[in-house]
Amino acid sequence: MVASLASGALPGAVPEAGSGKVTSPMKVLGIGLPLLYSAAFFVAPLAFLIMLGFWLVEDFQVVPAFSLENYLDIAQHMFAKSNYALAIAQSLWVSLSTAFLAVLVCYPMVLAIVYLAPLSRHRLLLMLAVAPFWSSYVLRLFSWQILLANKGIINSGLAWAGLESFQVSLIYTQSATRIGLIHYLAPILIVILYVTVANIDRDLIQAARDLGATRWQAFRRVILPMSRTGLLVSASFAAIVSFGDVLAGALLGGGAGKSVLGSVPLFSNMIMSEYASSTNLPRTSALAMILVLVMILMLAAGAALADRNKIDAG
Repeated sequence: MVASLASGALPGAVPEAGSGKVTSPMKVLGIGLPLLYSAAFFVAPLAFLIMLGFWLVEDFQVVPAFSLENYLDIAQHMFAKSNYALAIAQSLWVSLSTAFLAVLVCYPMVLAIVYLAPLSRHRLLLMLAVAPFWSSYVLRLFSWQILLANKGIINSGLAWAGLESFQVSLIYTQSATRIGLIHYLAPILIVILYVTVANIDRDLIQAARDLGATRWQAFRRVILPMSRTGLLVSASFAAIVSFGDVLAGALLGGGAGKSVLGSVPLFSNMIMSEYASSTNLPRTSALAMILVLVMILMLAAGAALADRNKIDAG
């Protein structure tokens, strides 16, 4: 017992076969449980989704026969009839613009927490920032419906104040969709950006100030470059979540709110509509796989930009 503790091994640990290393049961359990969870609730459903996309429907029954028919049919309608390509472009436009706006909103808030608030208040302010997570996402979207409706709280308040000319019609638009998404994303982005900004060495900022830099110059040349990786990570996360989200578009944007691309539904909402109105589940699975592939490409692009920024900063 004393020898095992002296050597750094845990009680009950056994040597690995063919090596002098010691494997702890707690280590195996700590690694095995997350892997088992991921395999059961992520890998297995994803594998079934991929497999289902190649099956067929005959006489209203799913037939487990490998075929490219679903993907070929989707390709034929990519630029005609259903126009999936325009729906994907619409989703990309909404997700990327939402990510930009979300970071633009959250980054100044994080700067204020880190550099203006006392250190003893940081934890309290972060708790207040993540407070929206204490309520349901669906409930928050319905709350925004009440706020943004044509005769909702905001417009009614403007009318009561005699400011009818400032009333706006936001409900069932892509702007309302973005508002709902930003409200959902803000707590997560604030935490991500806080970790980045709080770890910036303040001595570097003070050195810039001692050398004559103004506050704006210190921000632009020290704080902003050193927080660029966190900005890229948070923007990538926001874009991916926004691209795959269904509820904000359905409840606030009507599934096809007006935008620069016209009244085109988001790709995620199009998938849900086809799922609700069609009995061809394999074809819907193929559409979902296209959604997943686009999200993977967005993730890869964000990771590549973050890695490139680390190399440039190094």
